[in-house]
Amino acid sequence: MLRRRRGRSEAGVTVADTGRWQRWCEAALSGRREDAVTLLSGLRAALDDGPPYDRAAALDALTSAPAELLLLLDRHARPRSGGGAHRAAPPARGAVPAPAADPLRLLLGSLDEDGRVRGAAVEGLTGVGGPLAVAALALRTVDWVPEVRERATAALVARNAPDEVAAAVRVLLRLDGRSRAGGLVAAYRTVLSDPPHRRAVRALAADTDPLARRFGVQLALDLGSYVRGDLLRTALHDRDQVCRRLCAQRLLELDPDQAGRLMWARGAGVRELAVAALPGDVPATRLVPPLADRARMVRAQARWQLYRRGEPPADVYRKQLRKVGRSTPPRLAAGLAAGLGECGDAADAPLLMRLLGPRERDRAEPWPPMVRRAAVRAVGRLAKPADLVGLLGPLAADQDPGVAREVFEALGRVPDDVPVETLWIGRTRTEPAVRRAAERIGGRTYERTAPVGGAAAGRDLADVPRSSRGTVPGR
Repeated sequence: MLRRRRGRSEAGVTVADTGRWQRWCEAALSGRREDAVTLLSGLRAALDDGPPYDRAAALDALTSAPAELLLLLDRHARPRSGGGAHRAAPPARGAVPAPAADPLRLLLGSLDEDGRVRGAAVEGLTGVGGPLAVAALALRTVDWVPEVRERATAALVARNAPDEVAAAVRVLLRLDGRSRAGGLVAAYRTVLSDPPHRRAVRALAADTDPLARRFGVQLALDLGSYVRGDLLRTALHDRDQVCRRLCAQRLLELDPDQAGRLMWARGAGVRELAVAALPGDVPATRLVPPLADRARMVRAQARWQLYRRGEPPADVYRKQLRKVGRSTPPRLAAGLAAGLGECGDAADAPLLMRLLGPRERDRAEPWPPMVRRAAVRAVGRLAKPADLVGLLGPLAADQDPGVAREVFEALGRVPDDVPVETLWIGRTRTEPAVRRAAERIGGRTYERTAPVGGAAAGRDLADVPRSSRGTVPGR
């Protein structure tokens, strides 16, 4: 038989909720002063009365939080000069923090309003390792007291551990625009260029923070830390577009023949660089994929390659569009239609209208929506105003909302010629984007006709029911 153990009562034992630190940090990142004050007050309360495991949980939450949190805490740690309603509780005035003091106490001391306390905290943080201590030192490099700035800068330069360097760079990059920064990022970049910091630079190039990672990639490129295989892999598959472009530029400087491989990169910026690096005598057939690229900037660069040698790109588009058929990939057909719409003329409208019918003459299967959207957009740009309603009006009831929206956007060129029945179709559709496009045409038509013909001129349009955004038409 189990008996309850006699001794202290369990009623007086309380366990701190360590998960609150994560919630408070996420709330403080919103930038509201109230949330930052709540976090600061909780940190000071934990410092005075909290158990060791709770203070450790607070430090872990602060360490894993984005670098912006420390800047927000520094902004709201001191009371407002105007005596606002929300004031952070001032730290207890006692002995000046010693170098061996608690890291949380040193962190809060570095945010104090008293420069002597901040200076003593910087001295203490010099002997404390870890990313959070280094981030606090980086924050004090823009302190308004020159002595504090000098101590923090001297202590920061001596750190070379990869995680500490990353923490410092994250904060310094966000302080670079301040008047007291004084080129600190450039000076720290020079320090990182020394051989003892090469391991930290490689870690920076793989950091999770976008700004720090771009800084690390640029520094690694300047130091020659990337081989051609690394440059190609980063340019093709990296998740950050700035890093992809940086590596693509350097790779093309070293080996222009890699342009053919970079034309299939996931980033439009890399593909544009690859097209620009192609030789001037590249065959027009090799330019067909970039001419039909899904990104406008890539299509424009490919057309410029043809313009430079006196070949009109519209002829290439027309030749390729006459070849499209059932086996043509929809993305290629859509890109060709979009490209011709950017450089063609009114005579190309019949050729583009082929993409709005069946894919083959003997079958009723239509082109996919992405092709029809591109074709409608191109026809809306190139067709003569007198022909727009006849060409695109029947497509107002298209089952794809994207196609219908492009139809009404194109008909906006000739609002006076759009029949009331066509406007009714657009205003009674369930898609908000289509309804808004149709109502814009109706509004312009009413503004033009009402002053000339009186109230009766726009009565038909005014009687058409308008639906609020997100509601069912007619209600």
